[in-house]
Amino acid sequence: MTDVAQARRVLIANSDRVSEIVSTLAKYGFSSWAAGVPDKYQSLLTRLTDPDLTAMSDGERAVRVCEELGTTFIKIAQILSTRSDLVGEEVATALASLQADVPADPPHVVRETIEVEIGEPLENRYASFDEQALGSASIGQVHAATLHDGSEVVIKVQHAGIRKVIETDLDILEALAVLALNHDPELASYRPVEIAAQLRRSLLAEANFLLEARNLAKFRENFADEADVVIPEPFPELCTERLLTMSRMGGQRLSNVIGDLGPEGEGFIRRGADIYIKMIFRDGLFHADPHPGNIYVLGDGMVGLLDFGKVGRIDDELQDVIDDVVVSALRHDVDGVVAGILRVCDAPSTLDRRALRRDVADWIEQFATAGIAATDMSGATNAIDGILRRHRLVIPSDVALLGRTLTQLQGLLVETGYDITLTEVLQPYASVIAAKRFAPRRLLRRAQRTARDWENLIETVPVEVAAILEGVRAGQIEVPLEVKGLDRNINRLVYSALAAALFSGSARLWASKVPPRINDVSIPGAVGTLLAGAFSYQLLRSSKRAGGIG
Repeated sequence: MTDVAQARRVLIANSDRVSEIVSTLAKYGFSSWAAGVPDKYQSLLTRLTDPDLTAMSDGERAVRVCEELGTTFIKIAQILSTRSDLVGEEVATALASLQADVPADPPHVVRETIEVEIGEPLENRYASFDEQALGSASIGQVHAATLHDGSEVVIKVQHAGIRKVIETDLDILEALAVLALNHDPELASYRPVEIAAQLRRSLLAEANFLLEARNLAKFRENFADEADVVIPEPFPELCTERLLTMSRMGGQRLSNVIGDLGPEGEGFIRRGADIYIKMIFRDGLFHADPHPGNIYVLGDGMVGLLDFGKVGRIDDELQDVIDDVVVSALRHDVDGVVAGILRVCDAPSTLDRRALRRDVADWIEQFATAGIAATDMSGATNAIDGILRRHRLVIPSDVALLGRTLTQLQGLLVETGYDITLTEVLQPYASVIAAKRFAPRRLLRRAQRTARDWENLIETVPVEVAAILEGVRAGQIEVPLEVKGLDRNINRLVYSALAAALFSGSARLWASKVPPRINDVSIPGAVGTLLAGAFSYQLLRSSKRAGGIG
């Protein structure tokens, strides 16, 4: 939604809920968040502000607002608790402690929901069903059940009507974001429309239990060879967007026994932390809520994990950037860290790169000088979030989720009381990260990415040249009559295009493993890549002899 008129129509169509949202924001002193709403609501901003409430901290007020506004805002608060780069560390910490206390739906409503989803009477698919909910959260509640083959399962059932409530609130928030974009320059610098769209994607994903079932299956596949890691098994035939049936976890929640693990508990905690690091650096898919309530102690050193509604994903390209930033920081390469940040962040047009470089240099001096073994990961994450907020840099949600997950993991290690630090757990992976930068697979990815960039350049150059020539013909562009060394420059351009084309073709031959091959490496692809490298080297030498490329 980007049209102001459409945004106003949404607000008018949901005027009662808008009044509730705007008045609550105004009461707690967040009136600027509602900038640009129709005039009929503007008087609320000044009339409803409560001085006693505005004296509270930003975090306390944000928590109170979300509690009063209900389910959607509690879930949004939990998402924003991972975005200290947007809301600040104090607010993010306060929001992270917010837990939904939602009453369970009545048994007859739950039964009706299940039967609508499976398309037949409940007893046809479940041998037993406990009507007493084991727990109830903001989006759904959980019940114990048994299948006809004797399998003990839990059923996660979505609250009746909650999807409609969430979608309505998200429509209103997107409309307010559009108006804020057009009426509040301070909020506009944070790109509220994009953030509202991101919240919609995240929240609707959590409300789709089919996605959680797929997450469970994927994590089970990733840890299939590690018998001490237990993840619930989903039953696909009994899973829908509003229903999730999975095997029941035994053991005890870590939150219930965290103070009574004893000496043998240290091995369990180390193994649990290592599992999370493997998810991040090995799989690129990680459980994004390492809360003690989501980790189970199963005995014999076995670790159980629960609640895969919120996960983070790090694709190959993003993993490359993260690896580069980590290695650059350890090498005190300020420009390398800045380049990595700008590769993944949306930067405003007013970005002061020199100021950003100074802040990054200070960050490296404070947190990376002593090496990874002595780095305060939580402090480093919070400090980099502060830099991002100061320079209005918005990072991808998965990167923010990664930072928050590492911070939560460090907090969990501290809470257990054992002498285990996150940096100690990360230490073995530092050399792995460095080695991965020169792995053939990664070098090939970079070659393919470079080839794509050159290919795009070669494809767009004729169009751009044609536009320039048209501008010259129309008298819109003046061109000097004397050009020195034109032939040589044209030769270099053609030479560059040929080298790029050879590089692109060779990379594709290599990626496709075109025979003949040695050790699964395409000989034509390898030879072509070497030739392209030689051409590029010759071109670089020629440019340097002519005075450089600057």
